[in-house]
Amino acid sequence: MLERKRKKKIPEFCIEFGKHIRELRKKGNLSIEEIAFKAGIDAQNLRKYELGKQEMKISMLKRIADAFGISPSQLIDF
Repeated sequence: MLERKRKKKIPEFCIEFGKHIRELRKKGNLSIEEIAFKAGIDAQNLRKYELGKQEMKISMLKRIADAFGISPSQLIDF
């Protein structure tokens, strides 16, 4: 019998954090591709973070903060 993959429920924090990243990006007039390039990640993954569809590892948070030119603590201060 085939097993169905269960969708992992993403915490509300991830959804709000994704919105915050998007707001920062929009305020800076930056595209997803620009931030993804600066962070050295795939634009599709960044989009998933912004939409709150994927949890982010601490190492990724640091890379995205660096791409914005801010500290990780500034990135999560929303």
